[in-house]
Amino acid sequence: MGRQILSVLSGAGVSCHGLCFSRPGDQLTSLDLTDFAASRQFILNYKPSHVIHTAAQRFPDKVESDYEAALRINVESSRNIAEACKEVGARMIYISTDYVFDGSHPPYFPDNEPHPLNKYGESKLRGEKAILAVDDKFLVLRIPVLYGGVKTLNESAVTVLLDVVRNGKPCPVSSYEVRCPSHTRDIARILLELVNKNPPGGIYHWCGMEKLSKWDMCKIIGEELELDISHLQEVTGAGGTPRPRDVELDRSRIKQLGIEYHTEFKNGIMEDLKQFL
Repeated sequence: MGRQILSVLSGAGVSCHGLCFSRPGDQLTSLDLTDFAASRQFILNYKPSHVIHTAAQRFPDKVESDYEAALRINVESSRNIAEACKEVGARMIYISTDYVFDGSHPPYFPDNEPHPLNKYGESKLRGEKAILAVDDKFLVLRIPVLYGGVKTLNESAVTVLLDVVRNGKPCPVSSYEVRCPSHTRDIARILLELVNKNPPGGIYHWCGMEKLSKWDMCKIIGEELELDISHLQEVTGAGGTPRPRDVELDRSRIKQLGIEYHTEFKNGIMEDLKQFL
């Protein structure tokens, strides 16, 4: 996600700089966001106009196993960044998740009451509340599962399905939970528009237009690559870490700003996977 944001913003002539923890590269400064003093000092020195905060512990199973560590990055570091942003007059955009909802009554509007089913969703909701408590002019953008612009298949829960499809090994694949996957380039373009349009603070939603389960995604990948998926077993019920069944987000608040980007999943995933074929 961060890689696409740098690419899209730089391509639009925006002067921007990125932070990283474990994967250094061009336009990046290594920084541990849980080092609160160093993070605050970086923002005070850099004096940005906007900060797009995408970093998080995003794996639900890891959040469940070490909740305190997840809270430190998802909540406490977010609050620390928000306070530094307010100090220098920067506007913060906090990236959140559709997992703040329980999936029982989609589509979800920004003003619907959140009810996360797992600790990951709970931690991201607490992060939202933390940054908006610092300044209600800050923005929260809730988004779904992402794909696009990966350098390795396991960077995304979507692209990793290529190995599930092509390795020929028996594997259970869920058709229970459905998501509206979004290409990271689309989200980066939306973020650029939010920076340029400077809309009112608060919560905004975006997700892809297609509602797909992992089973659906595997079928699409198999069809596009003409691969047999008979080794895969469809799982129709819930299991493991609790996950919401359908957390489609209503997109109308973003659309009312004249912002709308959607890459058709079939095209976007094939564009992304071709480097691994």
